[in-house]
Amino acid sequence: MKIAWLLVNCNSIREADRIGKELLRQRYIACYDIIARQKAAYFWPPKSGKIENAKGAMVILVTLPKQTSGARKMIAQLHGDTLPSINGLSVEVSTTYGQWVKGEATHAYK
Repeated sequence: MKIAWLLVNCNSIREADRIGKELLRQRYIACYDIIARQKAAYFWPPKSGKIENAKGAMVILVTLPKQTSGARKMIAQLHGDTLPSINGLSVEVSTTYGQWVKGEATHAYK
């Protein structure tokens, strides 16, 4: 069975937790994990040639493929960045785990 992971880079563990909790409350996701980021480097502003360094956290949001569109919209509203990094992966999981995710990520069925 396939589920989806949304990987979102956040400015802090607090922001990652706030996003995860709200999506969980709204039942867009079944669960989330937060991983501290030691360092990120990127050009900012875009095409400036200036390298920006940051720390923060990544939140991994576990959901169903059909929930990702609504979840992405909510993440964009909750995130502090103008251009948040919201990435998706399709993940093959056991049927038992997939059924649990399906039973918890029920936003569209309310």
